[in-house]
Amino acid sequence: MARAVDTHAHLNHPRLLPKLEAVLARARQAEVADIIVVGYDLPSSMLAVRLAEAHAGLWATVGVHPHDARHVDRAAMEQLRALAEHPRVVAVGETGLDFYRDLSPREAQLDAFRRHLELAEALHLPVVCHCRDAGEALLPVLAAWPHVPRVWHCFDGTAEQARNAVALGVWLGLGGTITYPESDGPRRFLTEAPMKRVLLETDAPYLAPCPREGKRPKDNEPALLLWTAQRLAEMKGETPERAAAVTAENARHVFALRGEND
Repeated sequence: MARAVDTHAHLNHPRLLPKLEAVLARARQAEVADIIVVGYDLPSSMLAVRLAEAHAGLWATVGVHPHDARHVDRAAMEQLRALAEHPRVVAVGETGLDFYRDLSPREAQLDAFRRHLELAEALHLPVVCHCRDAGEALLPVLAAWPHVPRVWHCFDGTAEQARNAVALGVWLGLGGTITYPESDGPRRFLTEAPMKRVLLETDAPYLAPCPREGKRPKDNEPALLLWTAQRLAEMKGETPERAAAVTAENARHVFALRGEND
């Protein structure tokens, strides 16, 4: 398997942090060259930066998840800006919209989302977007920031949304859900989505991929990215090596990764 890049992992999560060294060792053994540790609130964003400082091949994003958008005020954005200026930070986020749980008012989510995009534009960074049951609201916001590299994390939308996102220059992050038997939506668009717009991710510790036989692991981790790469390869009629290599090159382009482990 070619060296892969996990573009979205929460190694700062309490379910993974206590076993970080073992998780990183398994990732290296699986030829996962780089891992982007994604912040989802201020404490986890600070931790993401510290982990990226301490480990070669780890990078950080800083942001506040839409669940907590009601807490995103001017002071929070000032703290995020200070974090985002760190050299190990490669994107702003995880931000976006979640109209499934609606844990923050939708107007607050939209406002926080726009604030994150403004920050990303000011610092010339990509933005990592969460979207659940909100694709029709997400796309117009993304369209308003054409100069910001935008990643639709854990894409599970429709084929039409995928086409519209790609037309806007958005990258689509694909994770373990594409291995699930019930995930027909993402698979329908994969036959037409250009590989140059696809990224691989785990969303660890969530959404562990489903092996061909056996039970899905309780916790996802970067080493399991290759199961997703293999499924993507099958869908696209490619080899697993090429799927890993192309998506890794995409990731290095989007996030300006320096390839320090190459």
